[in-house]
Amino acid sequence: MKLSYFDLLSPEPVHIKNVGGIISPRLRDISAIGYDTYQFYQQLLLMDLKKYFSVIGREEDYDLLSNEEKSNLNLFDLWTANEQSSDLLKKVLNFFIEEDVSYSKQKKCFTIQNENENVGVITKESYPQVCDLICQRVCIQSNQEEDLSKVKSKKALEIAKKLQKGRAENKSQAKADKNMELGNIISAVANKSQSLNILNIWDLTVYQLWDCFSRLSNNAIYDIQAMAVATWGNKDNHFDAAAWFNNM
Repeated sequence: MKLSYFDLLSPEPVHIKNVGGIISPRLRDISAIGYDTYQFYQQLLLMDLKKYFSVIGREEDYDLLSNEEKSNLNLFDLWTANEQSSDLLKKVLNFFIEEDVSYSKQKKCFTIQNENENVGVITKESYPQVCDLICQRVCIQSNQEEDLSKVKSKKALEIAKKLQKGRAENKSQAKADKNMELGNIISAVANKSQSLNILNIWDLTVYQLWDCFSRLSNNAIYDIQAMAVATWGNKDNHFDAAAWFNNM
């Protein structure tokens, strides 16, 4: 399920049937829990089975599992296997969901309630989609792997596994860019924007911040090109005056 650009920009929760309202937290909400905690929440939502085993100190156990055993393991079941980890996941979900989230041992799912009634549940079947929707709302790419258990063709399964392995290797080799850290982006946008500043920027949602950053970057390039064309002309005698509002 891909959210529209309008929904992603909106400061209001995006209401998903049988789940609840998925929010994009404001910068002041992130500041309230601390940036390190926010990063940890993101990492938990992006976690795959291999990373889970690594976090709990059992990476060697994961390597010993067969492909069939790995495909039969479910991350949601692992998180909800004990009270401590289920409470942690509940805390993460409560940060990104408008309503109150609680875990039901009897039903083996998270129940979502507002003041008056139950509005939805999060089960092991819907959990990957909920994670993906939260990732969309905070402007990060979901790390949820495809469910290969439903692939019937042996050849297609081999190809899918190779693609998953290749993506995992690329991510492990990627280095974090300090210029793209949230704190630096907040400072850059606050000091570049003509309306935002270090005092009022905290009312933006995290998605709005990244969108502002992208627009400011795009408009800076446009202004340079426009100035160059106005001064020197260009080879094709053509300049796209509408480029500043192109859909990104």
